Amino acid sequence: MEAATEPLQVWRTVVPPEWIDYNGHLTEGFYAVAFGHATDAILTALGFGSDYLTIHGSFYTVETRIRYLREVKEGAEIYTESLVLGADAKRLHVHHDLFADDDSDPVATQECMMLHVVQGSSGPMVAPMVEPVASAALVVAAAHAEVPSPDHVGKGVRTLR
Repeated sequence: MEAATEPLQVWRTVVPPEWIDYNGHLTEGFYAVAFGHATDAILTALGFGSDYLTIHGSFYTVETRIRYLREVKEGAEIYTESLVLGADAKRLHVHHDLFADDDSDPVATQECMMLHVVQGSSGPMVAPMVEPVASAALVVAAAHAEVPSPDHVGKGVRTLR
């Protein structure tokens, strides 16, 4: 897989009414749903699919951080621009910017760490990725290493102290 240094734009949808809360905007949990769909689209772009899942394993998200920056209303077209910030044999580190309509500022961001897992006799266990996902993840991560990481990457929730 040849990768460009631009963020991947592989997911978009229109916000349905059931994603709207009592305040009239996208509810907290559906930001996570949107980011989950965007992550699935990244995995698909890297070569992950039903055959890979059946034969080689899956990905589990083990850590995530969402920043809620702006309200999103029903009917808005939302989409992500995504970076693979890093990859190694067993991990993927992904960042998504979520945009709404024609606004050039993100409405939310998500950073997540995923592990590649296989089903062992005693349950899921971390294992190396295989082809085509393994090399595609490394190629895209290398290309995206040329893009400056957002300044909030790698930082957690601030404490009140």
